[in-house]
Amino acid sequence: MIPERGENMATRKVRWEEMFPDELKASIEACPACYLAFGFAEPHGPYNAIGLDWIKAYEIVQRAALEHGGVVAPPFAWHVGEMPLFPWTTIRGAPQPYCSSVNPETFLQVLICQLRALDARGFHAGIFITGHYGGHQEDCRLLCDYYRRKTGTPMQTVFFSDGEVMTHENYRGDHAGIIETSQLMYLRGDLVDLSRTVDSSPLGAFIGHRFPNDQGISPSRELGDKIVTAQIARLGEIQKELLAAYRPNPSYKPPTLMEVQDLWHRFDRLTRKYWWWSLTAKQHANKEKIEFPGWEALGE
Repeated sequence: MIPERGENMATRKVRWEEMFPDELKASIEACPACYLAFGFAEPHGPYNAIGLDWIKAYEIVQRAALEHGGVVAPPFAWHVGEMPLFPWTTIRGAPQPYCSSVNPETFLQVLICQLRALDARGFHAGIFITGHYGGHQEDCRLLCDYYRRKTGTPMQTVFFSDGEVMTHENYRGDHAGIIETSQLMYLRGDLVDLSRTVDSSPLGAFIGHRFPNDQGISPSRELGDKIVTAQIARLGEIQKELLAAYRPNPSYKPPTLMEVQDLWHRFDRLTRKYWWWSLTAKQHANKEKIEFPGWEALGE
């Protein structure tokens, strides 16, 4: 049974930043898996809270840690936006994006530092979940792979969008539609107000939808419950798989932050032209992404 927000959420701490040092040590020893949530603030229609992407990811990983064990990393609610690939100012009446945007370089540098932090703290598994998706998780997976390849860490990692861990029926994610809105209704119902319709919004549709949709369906807390519950079950399976794949290496030493910076700069030089984030909207539409040739082809 997955606890509701506020119900039994204080029975066991899972948030890293809320623990005392002895509690964090004990938590890592009991279950050396760490969850990291990603997302940011961008409008999801006039009826959802702006931070939907991050809020749902952070709520889901907390429930996963409560259900299956593990630690939830300190929050980071900034993501890549306002790039050529995201022409916010020209889409469906959104004159102001209200985004907590950073550039790809900043985001990926933070990610490699987070990888190193988990590695250095003794976690065996890092489970990265983003509520803001598209194709950028490919860039993040590439960086995770590079870190493991160059450091030799025994730590196991995965980077998924929350849509990629949906197993309820044929739901795979959307933007401010039936799926995301239902998830937020279940996780934080206080942050959804369907009376704020796209037709009545004084500031525009903000990439929102009309409900009921073409199939006569509206978002619901019940659907959100089914989607999220299945996601949490899937995250438990992933955690189990990663911990089982971990093989200790007593001689391994995690890199320092200075060494990680060197890794980052080399990764940047080698891979930037292959990033999904390097595409313009036109290139994305024309499927002009340059395929990554493999590490061996790049001399790595």
